[in-house]
Amino acid sequence: MATPGKDYVIGKGRLFFDRFLVGTKTPTGEHYFGNTPELSTSQDESTLDHYDADAGLNVKDESVTTEKNNTGSFVTDNIEPGNIVLWYGGDSTSATITAATGVVETHTVPKRGVYIQLGATQALPSGARNVDNVVVKIGATTVTAANNYDVDLALGRVFIEPDGPGITDGAVLEFTFDIDAGVRKVIVGKGTEIRGALRFISANPVGSQKDYFWPYVKLTANGDFSLKGDEWQQIPFSFEVLKRDANTEMVYIDDRTGSAA
Repeated sequence: MATPGKDYVIGKGRLFFDRFLVGTKTPTGEHYFGNTPELSTSQDESTLDHYDADAGLNVKDESVTTEKNNTGSFVTDNIEPGNIVLWYGGDSTSATITAATGVVETHTVPKRGVYIQLGATQALPSGARNVDNVVVKIGATTVTAANNYDVDLALGRVFIEPDGPGITDGAVLEFTFDIDAGVRKVIVGKGTEIRGALRFISANPVGSQKDYFWPYVKLTANGDFSLKGDEWQQIPFSFEVLKRDANTEMVYIDDRTGSAA
């Protein structure tokens, strides 16, 4: 137990978020963010002041709080699908890919030296993966791959060589290819508002243990999510504490250090 007047704390702990179903306050289970190097909260208030101006200098004789905002922010370096889903306000789906043979697509090459993505559909606009048996034609003439194009079968991409003798700028290419069966995990960013409950369970190496629970928050992306660099990737979030209902307060803090009275 900390010495009275000397509860010095080094903050550590785990952060969880219970996302509510869209348009409701129905929980779906707590998601662990993983390692969170930073977590902070802040408050600010707006007041309406009153001054007695009957004589002499105006003297403030009343101040009423008219608005109070509770907010916070945190960073996670656990770059897993669940956190990316929350960042983009979307959801994650497992797309079942049915094997297809002899898929035909036509692409116009504005100029050589470009990449062409195969298999883009309305359902999967990012294109096909794991393709095979790619054949390229111009009209009825089959174009050989050597010196003309290179295929990345795993990503379903075709690079048109910049000086390929069998393909000219502006050529209309017909691609025929197969798609292997499989399952793809796809995260779809929709910009949906993310609301739910936030919980912090402390694991402080020094000082008392206090757990924080915010019953209703709005979670939003906050700042930059660097996809490339020389540092560990981090996803920054901010949250706004909201009033869930008339019977629920904004935050609950459980002190696990002290004993019950």
